Amino acid sequence: MGSSQGATEERVVAHRLKFSGRAVREVGEAYEWYEAQSEGLGSEFEVAFELQMKRLEQVPLLYPEVIPGIRRTLLPRFPYGVFYVVRDDLVHVLAVIHNVRNPKRWPSRPAR
Repeated sequence: MGSSQGATEERVVAHRLKFSGRAVREVGEAYEWYEAQSEGLGSEFEVAFELQMKRLEQVPLLYPEVIPGIRRTLLPRFPYGVFYVVRDDLVHVLAVIHNVRNPKRWPSRPAR
């Protein structure tokens, strides 16, 4: 009876993550700012960011397009949006922007 169970299981394929220099810089700046506000808060921001990156690896198409071709997911607890594009098995994180920043600072669609 147990042999038929394996046939119905689906294999989850994780996407690869790639970060722009801008995204790396913005995550570092946010970490430093939160850590300066309260010791350990920067680490909590980092944990929230890493959790959301794990979600993106598994289901990157879950989050909506906010600009044609560019999707955004929001971090839990922290007011930041993660902007990214999906190409095949690659999730390219373009920017990590505080939600109250001017939309003109949002990333534009990268060239193919």
